[in-house]
Amino acid sequence: MYPEPNRSPAILIVGIGALGCPAAELVARARMARLTLVDSDQVESSNLQRQVLFSDADVGRYKVDAAAERLGSLGADIETLRLRLDPSNADTLVAAHDFTIDATDDPTTKLLINVAAVSASRPFCYGGVVKTGGLAMSVWPGRSACLSCVFPSTRVTDTERAAGCDQAGILAPVAGVIGALQARSALGACGIGPATRFGRMAVYEVRGRRWRFIDFPVDDRCPVCAGESADLRARRIESCRS
Repeated sequence: MYPEPNRSPAILIVGIGALGCPAAELVARARMARLTLVDSDQVESSNLQRQVLFSDADVGRYKVDAAAERLGSLGADIETLRLRLDPSNADTLVAAHDFTIDATDDPTTKLLINVAAVSASRPFCYGGVVKTGGLAMSVWPGRSACLSCVFPSTRVTDTERAAGCDQAGILAPVAGVIGALQARSALGACGIGPATRFGRMAVYEVRGRRWRFIDFPVDDRCPVCAGESADLRARRIESCRS
């Protein structure tokens, strides 16, 4: 069973923006997990249409502080960190939690979370939204494809690195849908609610066909997770089940 019996699961949410706000609120409302919120930014007026935890009164406050105040009123156990996830702290933070929600809008940080999760054998859920579409995929190292199996770092171009929400724009309800999927994945992985399906990408698009689901196999040439031997993967899987 995962996490350890008789202990509330610890869930790390990296980025308290368009994805992190709905994900954090839904996990908090379950009142069955401890939350750590990580973000170094302050609330801006331009955020309000898509970052649903904040109001006009929060403009200028640190996002983690404003979010913790709102979520604390729901009875949630919240820890806040006013910092940016980077190579100096990613391994420690991811390893200290049972599950990580990647709610960032920066491809470099997403790949960093993936590397830290593989290193620590910790599950996480990737999420991304651009314009009218979104993606979500849960990853459990040793049990599923990792993010680099799907998006090798060599494919992250300079244009993609720069294309965050502010540049590309997003439809706010789409972020709500993807954030809700991430919350559901986190709770399911921690034994709260239906089990999470790992290695399956959910593709959501408001225009045209709404949903597609793509199962990705482990890439034996993946630069991040392919270094694990089959025996090590098997032992990691067994330790997670025990």
